[in-house]
Amino acid sequence: MKMRFSTILSEKTIRRATLILTAAVLTTLTACRNNETHRTRLTNTEMDSYGKAIAGQYEGSYIILWSNSTMPWHETEDGRKVRENVRETVEDVSITVTDNTLRSIAFHKFPIRMLSHIVEGNEALQKALAEVPDMDLTARYGWDLYTDELSPIWGMEDMMTPLTLTYGGQEHTIILKFRNDTRQLLDKTKLEGSKGFSQVSTLQLSFDELRVDGELVQKDESWETNSGELLAIFRMKQ
Repeated sequence: MKMRFSTILSEKTIRRATLILTAAVLTTLTACRNNETHRTRLTNTEMDSYGKAIAGQYEGSYIILWSNSTMPWHETEDGRKVRENVRETVEDVSITVTDNTLRSIAFHKFPIRMLSHIVEGNEALQKALAEVPDMDLTARYGWDLYTDELSPIWGMEDMMTPLTLTYGGQEHTIILKFRNDTRQLLDKTKLEGSKGFSQVSTLQLSFDELRVDGELVQKDESWETNSGELLAIFRMKQ
């Protein structure tokens, strides 16, 4: 009898243990699915993989839109008043995107001289900027996660560019800040293979502020209201 009772008890224990184990596995799988759906950041492995996928040099052109206080105002179709602007295009330029180790993007041969059109109130500084040769601008980039699609979001940080210019009989330290509003939702399937950044059609840099020897001398408040505005668009060559 004891052996029969012991055998029955063992079978019940086994069945109960099996049910508990099954429930635990289902719970774990459900939790994993929920975490996968609602996680808030990419894993380091994902960022490394995506960084390698977008690394490379990409050809394109710059489209520069600028305006200053000499430009007349006009009314848009939706009733807003904006200044007219000048559009200039610079061909045969490129950008370089590094992998996730450096997380940088370089805009090559950027026409800093264009800023001479929008700086006002200092003619000597205008002339000095007009003589600056094309140069590379470098920004940091970062990753985010679009939760619903589990797709990577790529975005640039604001860019601070230092210059040393001599005008007015002395040397000045210039700091240019460009605002980077670009955020791109990347298609994971297009990140496979080389140059996975080709799916991005345009990148934007907006002039934000200019400092001379630590003093703020010009800041962009709004394209519609402020005097000096500059928007640079890198258009990817497809």
